[in-house]
Amino acid sequence: SARSNFSRWTPYSLEVEDGAVVLYDEGSRVGPITFKVPNPVADSVLSSGVRLRDVAGLNPEGGLHVMYSAECSLKDKGLDCMFCGFNERAKDGNANKVPIKSARQVAEAYTIARRAGLANHFRITGGFIPERRGVEYYIDVAEAIHEDWDSFYGVAVIGAPADLSVIPKYKEAGFQNVSHNLEIWNKDIFAALCPGKERETGGWQHWLDALEYSVSVFGKGNVHSNFVGGLEPLDSVLEGIEFLASKGVVAHFSVFRPEIGTALEGYRSPEAEWHYKLVDKATNIFRRHGFTNLQMYSGPASGPHAGEVYRIKGGEFDENGILSQWKYPTLS
Repeated sequence: SARSNFSRWTPYSLEVEDGAVVLYDEGSRVGPITFKVPNPVADSVLSSGVRLRDVAGLNPEGGLHVMYSAECSLKDKGLDCMFCGFNERAKDGNANKVPIKSARQVAEAYTIARRAGLANHFRITGGFIPERRGVEYYIDVAEAIHEDWDSFYGVAVIGAPADLSVIPKYKEAGFQNVSHNLEIWNKDIFAALCPGKERETGGWQHWLDALEYSVSVFGKGNVHSNFVGGLEPLDSVLEGIEFLASKGVVAHFSVFRPEIGTALEGYRSPEAEWHYKLVDKATNIFRRHGFTNLQMYSGPASGPHAGEVYRIKGGEFDENGILSQWKYPTLS
């Protein structure tokens, strides 16, 4: 499973052969590929008149993902992370028909999805908002879900709070996982490319402290972070993944894509081989530290691609030698 953007310089191309789409690399046939088909549940209409897809997303693993806000407040201070296109994407009114999702809307979308056999994992994230409001919002969402369900399984993707003592409140609200996305392991590169996180939320060391403290609350493998693969040397990001794994944190990683409108527009991500080395070496680290499949898939959105390689290394093929679509355990 992969997301991609068009580039005139790419060595890859798609060809149609006997009704199937086939991927080629510089003329060499790699193999057939398929495209995700939207789940029809996404077209369900909420009581407010908006579609479920405008409030939440459904993923192939059987989870529900909510981006509760369409903008990040760091923009107003001129402190956006330089690689992040969050605020640029927020300008797309078609993609952000509900800029701020209410707790009631989120809970209604969750209930519709869960009754359809989905929402076996619930992930909620968004741009930075004032910290106290953020804690209250996540608790409001959890309480709204609890009006229909005794419990839910999910992750709260949040910034490193100034007061670490608020972290247990997320567990008390019903979240079993938490994620603080550090983005970059190298301290100097972090300070340069994540000015808002450096100046407004305690800096690199505070984010690290938040991750370690969260492990004491949620337990090994239930705390997550994300690195943006391609913004620092390979050895640096692997050092971060190894260190965090030793502390009980699953450090996922996305692929740097230079987005239009960001400070890094026009820059290039490393070649595919670089990213393959990252996922190969990182999944060796994850297996050595004994993380489970559920923990591999329970963090931020970047988890599944490493999760699939993790399962390949575990030999989880069916009788036909196919790696089947992994699913979150069904909730009662």
